[in-house]
Amino acid sequence: MTVTKSSADPAHKYRPDIDGLRAIAVLSVILYHAGVRQLSGGFVGVDVFFVISGYLITQYIDNRIQAGRFSIVEFYERRVRRILPALFFLLLAASLAAYFVLLPQDLVKFAKSEIATVLFVPNLFFFYWGSGYFETGTKLKPLLHMWSLGVEEQFYIFFPLIMFLVSRWGRRAKVASIWLLFAGSLLLSCWAVQFRGLRDESFYMVPFRAWELLLGSLMALGAFPLLKSGILRNILAAIGFCAILISAFVYSSSTPFPGLSAALPCLGAALIIYADENGATLTGTLLSARPMVFVGLISYSLYLWHWPVIVYAKQLIGRPLTLTERIVAVSFSLVAATLSWRFVERPFRSLSSGPKRNTLFLQAATAGVCLLALAQVAVKVHGLPQRFPQQAIAYADAGSDWGTEQDVCRTSRQIEQLPQCHFGVNQKAAPDFILWGDSHAESLAPAFDALAKNSGNTGWIASFPACLPLPAVHRVDTPGCPEFNDAVIALIENRNIRTVVLAGRWAVPSLGLSEGELEDGKPQVLLFDSSSSTRSLSENEKVLDRGLHRVVSRLTAEGRRVILVMDVPDTGVNTPGYLARSVIEGKIPNARQDARIALSEYSRESERVDELLLGIAQEFHAVTVDPKAQLCEASECLIARDGHSLYHDSNHLTRFGALQLVELFSSLLPQTAAANSMIADRGSVPH
Repeated sequence: MTVTKSSADPAHKYRPDIDGLRAIAVLSVILYHAGVRQLSGGFVGVDVFFVISGYLITQYIDNRIQAGRFSIVEFYERRVRRILPALFFLLLAASLAAYFVLLPQDLVKFAKSEIATVLFVPNLFFFYWGSGYFETGTKLKPLLHMWSLGVEEQFYIFFPLIMFLVSRWGRRAKVASIWLLFAGSLLLSCWAVQFRGLRDESFYMVPFRAWELLLGSLMALGAFPLLKSGILRNILAAIGFCAILISAFVYSSSTPFPGLSAALPCLGAALIIYADENGATLTGTLLSARPMVFVGLISYSLYLWHWPVIVYAKQLIGRPLTLTERIVAVSFSLVAATLSWRFVERPFRSLSSGPKRNTLFLQAATAGVCLLALAQVAVKVHGLPQRFPQQAIAYADAGSDWGTEQDVCRTSRQIEQLPQCHFGVNQKAAPDFILWGDSHAESLAPAFDALAKNSGNTGWIASFPACLPLPAVHRVDTPGCPEFNDAVIALIENRNIRTVVLAGRWAVPSLGLSEGELEDGKPQVLLFDSSSSTRSLSENEKVLDRGLHRVVSRLTAEGRRVILVMDVPDTGVNTPGYLARSVIEGKIPNARQDARIALSEYSRESERVDELLLGIAQEFHAVTVDPKAQLCEASECLIARDGHSLYHDSNHLTRFGALQLVELFSSLLPQTAAANSMIADRGSVPH
């Protein structure tokens, strides 16, 4: 996302409504990132920026070509003036803050993303070496928002040359060429998102995003005749404004995006630009209000600053930000952006008082090389771990300890054939039990593997993140759950597995996601089945009840032993980071010892879900086991033992954490004759 002054070319008058439209775009993104849940689709502000950028840049290029004065060197000089000074200033400030705030692993990730940003490939970096934009782990990456800058600048590597070439064929051929490129990119994006599920590719990659900028190009090239009717122009502008608002308030991270869904905010922006091209509309007048125009003028710097400020605040505090803290973070971003705009953007953008071309290029190259060198040093020294106590580093490292390899145990073939889907010593033997569930079941895999080896049993695991082991139950934001569960229960019956262990994050359907997850923009979890009349949290509880009754009654009726594993306590914080910060701040000793935390409100409220599990177990003579019996005493729960974090985040156990439950689970599986023989042999060895 970049800002291009509407009055950049003397042939076109300045349009304050476009600055106002920028304000709507940047504010929607900021409020979304600040955790305003009502604005669950605020990320569409970037799409609005793409349309604006395509309109203004195409307008400039086309006018210069028509006047016979287009220069590719001059074009990139203008891009350097508008983009690099504010960007490099932000990167320098973010690098200094990272030294004091980020833990070593996070500093290394930051430095790598900084290198990608300076080279204008952050979108490629986050696609290939990061994760999906809407995934929880991405919400603590200070430069994640730079992906849009990469998309835009990669687009402008080729677009000026395309415009120069097609302009030789005349206006009609030029417009037709842009239409063809627009249609091709839009169809590609729709195919990838709606039909192939390639959401991350479509989100980050230029070919899938180009149509949004090209839509602005079509507006600039006069692909549509000017509207003379004031009434019609006002109607279209109002429709465009409503389209942006609807997408910002209705869309969420579960919306298939970009694809066809991105058309709504993009068309909204295009309609506003188009309707006000031949005179002001009421919508345009409102957007031209001085406060809106001012926010639009600082929108580039504001976009650059807001996300690092929010991320660093979360990193320092170690928990979801309160309303007051979010207001402070956004206010600080506004102040920083205003200063950046006044003392960095404006001086460099001036062709008369700013540095001359050769000096500008030299300054930009020097600053870029310095930032690259600084980032490369941070990578080479492994994030400067000597900045913090050793125990803090040990705790922080738990954030990368997922501890399992069972994320591939989803299909019958995978479960039956892959070694990582099998527990015990003799993995080729017929399974005595199966662990079935979501990522919480997956995090318990080390415990059940140790248990299988100790008892001489053989086990399998079937796990699908976000899918509870509930056949015929759908989860709105996770396609494929019913198919996965149907395959698992068919496998259980075909292979006659006698013991079935059901584990999952049972509280989510009843309580919804935690505060922190909702603030990160994740959509609320909604379940439904064939009996559902609505989709809501209250309906979730009924679906969970029906689903559990359905699966437990079916398995027990077949004579199978069912074990229901209640969920681990949710700490309410990013546990490795919380422990590390606590050591750094002196709240807990820099020593290998146990640490506890007060039971979160979320965990306390989950007691009613435990009661549901207990009731079903009693009804069908199933077995229940509660990890809280091992991890908690009164209102406090263990989060570290002997200097090792038990948690990977707020609700998933590390490998070490899972192994703390082996003793609790020891009575679940009977000792086999082979295991008893091994124990006897060990006991006969002289000491």
